[in-house]
Amino acid sequence: MRFVISGRSYEINREDILENTKGVRPKGFDGRNRYYVELHGTKYPIKQPIHLATGLDYTGTFGAQDAFRILKKLGFTIQQYNVISETKPVYDTASSGAVVEGTKKFAVTLEQDEDGFIVVSCPALPGCNSQGRTDEEAIANIREAIRGYIASMRRHGEHIPSIKEVREVEVPA
Repeated sequence: MRFVISGRSYEINREDILENTKGVRPKGFDGRNRYYVELHGTKYPIKQPIHLATGLDYTGTFGAQDAFRILKKLGFTIQQYNVISETKPVYDTASSGAVVEGTKKFAVTLEQDEDGFIVVSCPALPGCNSQGRTDEEAIANIREAIRGYIASMRRHGEHIPSIKEVREVEVPA
């Protein structure tokens, strides 16, 4: 199939993806990855197989939406990592040798603003806020915000906080 990525035309087929990923270790999960494709019994972040088949650079040259679209058209099943609530390892070290990366849970607060939107914040990550029209939409949006926040912390070598316990405290109003 012919694909256009970043203004250049590429001829990529299913066999190219499989051949170029054979024997290649997947990049470790770092919180920025939302989707993966399983190839040869191993989970790869969706941009990696496209990079290996085309030589395109990961940073800025093409997006996850391009990789998602191409892999889907080639008949691959794309799956989503469950970053916030998943507590089991993301990669199976027995088959891939990739770094095992678990997930963390974060407490969030929800408040309704004067316009009726639900504003959600993650106190453990200062400045990590989002909103939505419903509780569900706000939670989905804060998941994305937390994922990006953690990815940035990892890139900069910063410590990612852990929540020991969440308690409610009552005070007179």
